[in-house]
Amino acid sequence: MKLYVKYYRVAHEPAISCLKETGALHLLDVPFESYIVLALYRYLEINQSNVVVHFVQCKATSNVLSVAVPSSILDWSIFFPDDKPLSNDPALFCQLPSISIERIDTIVSGLCGVCRRLTKEHVSVSPESSGLLGFKGNTLVAPADASLWTKFCEIDMIRCVEDLLTFGAKDDCILPFELGQFESHLLQPLKSHNIYKLINMVNNVRISSDEEHRKLVDVDQRFDFHANHKFAEGYEKTLADLILFICFDVVERRLTKDFMRSKMSSISEWMERIAKHDDGKLARVCKEVMPTVANDSALCAIPCSILVAQQIIIPQEFSLYKSDTKKLNLKGDQILTTNQAEVLEILRKVSRISTDIGSTVNDWETNLFDWDAVPMDARPEGGKLPPARILRKRHQLESLVNEVMRLANDGNKTIVDFCSGTGHLGILLAYLLPRCTVYLLENKEESQQRAMERVERLALRNVVFFQCNLDYFTARFDIGVSLHACGVATDIVLEKCFAQRAHFVSCPCCYGKLYNIEQVTYPRSGLFQQSDLLLKEYFCIAHCADQTHDLTSDRTNVAKAHQGFYCMDVIDRDRALRAEELGYGVLRKRLKDESCTPKNRLLVGIYGGCA
Repeated sequence: MKLYVKYYRVAHEPAISCLKETGALHLLDVPFESYIVLALYRYLEINQSNVVVHFVQCKATSNVLSVAVPSSILDWSIFFPDDKPLSNDPALFCQLPSISIERIDTIVSGLCGVCRRLTKEHVSVSPESSGLLGFKGNTLVAPADASLWTKFCEIDMIRCVEDLLTFGAKDDCILPFELGQFESHLLQPLKSHNIYKLINMVNNVRISSDEEHRKLVDVDQRFDFHANHKFAEGYEKTLADLILFICFDVVERRLTKDFMRSKMSSISEWMERIAKHDDGKLARVCKEVMPTVANDSALCAIPCSILVAQQIIIPQEFSLYKSDTKKLNLKGDQILTTNQAEVLEILRKVSRISTDIGSTVNDWETNLFDWDAVPMDARPEGGKLPPARILRKRHQLESLVNEVMRLANDGNKTIVDFCSGTGHLGILLAYLLPRCTVYLLENKEESQQRAMERVERLALRNVVFFQCNLDYFTARFDIGVSLHACGVATDIVLEKCFAQRAHFVSCPCCYGKLYNIEQVTYPRSGLFQQSDLLLKEYFCIAHCADQTHDLTSDRTNVAKAHQGFYCMDVIDRDRALRAEELGYGVLRKRLKDESCTPKNRLLVGIYGGCA
């Protein structure tokens, strides 16, 4: 495997001159994410011949840290500049850090994904450490947009530490709120998937319910849920503790141990437990990888004169055990309505927007491929779908595949199947278009593993897997496809296509899960933005777009379903207008067999072409 991390070029000096020899160590300037990965690499004692570190030269930012890299690692490492890379590894097509696993043509990107992969490499050699991956190996497995845990470790704490590295540069500095959030989390009672098994083990009892626990006569037999919240995720140390400890070690250097003890006692006690748990190994590795260097203002303690006026705001109920409930995040007068009279008034506003709203019947008379000639593992049957879903999935795939085959008629195209799941669409395209390279991008390990098994059985050589969030993918490509990318994910996919001026074939899904994020806000097009539709009214339309049910069912409210289909067309018209503003010709179609799914709309975008 190849591990790619960033390093910074010192201004006006040759690239390798940023390595300053200090005995058996070399100092290298890196961003904070690279430091975390390098510290974990050292702590887990990764075999350097199995995972080779590749340093990618990048432009410096204000948050530069000097890490000490042993000569032994440099012997196995490769350096190359960002503007003229010496490698064509697809791992460079993602935000770094990333890992390239050549034997299965897989790229892992994102801090937590990379740290998990390093931990798996460690566990393969030291199975007794499997607990680092948590209950059923689920620690940090979910993507940042679906998991508070991953988001906190991969995004929030990185921002927190980077803010602290420049703290004091401005007069109005306020300590990052993430500090108080983690303190509050550690104050919450422990939660666990197998809580009664844990209680029985720790307190030597035999119970299986909360009622039995309350009936325990001996107080000593009762489980203290607060005292046993020892580590970040619960009773046992996991990868989350390692990542967060590396972060808080830097926090402690900036804020000092005394300040931490007085303002964040739970975090201080948690750090002491981790240090005791491994006899101080992780703490030593942090100091070895990032030693305090004289005149290093980024790591020196913030002056007491500045800290004395600072407060840590500790929210009462913040907990990383909770699921992320942001999504629509509309409160007060922005609560979405489902009142039919109000919905009809909103749709009357839509009717005043000067644009055509609707979708056309699919015009493919026959498929451009023959299902009977397609091997089992490239058909829906190969994805172990229930028999009742196979025919519907075939119909869904037919409409998208025909469009992609037309767009890729000259071959040698790079196609990305975004949110590829178990690979129904991408694998079929890879088989039918052997001259094209197909990227299967999915952030769920289990789904991607099933896709890998299918690709291996088919012996396809034109498939590359990317295990990462949509946000982390930066590769150049020609055609982007997505089948039922959930909610805002469809718009992220379209934005990825816009950035590369790539054609797109997209069947949206879960319109009711649209919500504003940093890179995607609604409405999408200038025309809709200039209308008198309020944001809550736009999201109300999106919510109604999910009220599309099977028209053949006796239980279906047919009028409501047709209204839902119209609302899908409204949202998709806004999406199409956004693409047209950027030079696309857009077709708004429906899937060939419209009954194969209630979410049966299809957007086909041709850059520089006519709809």
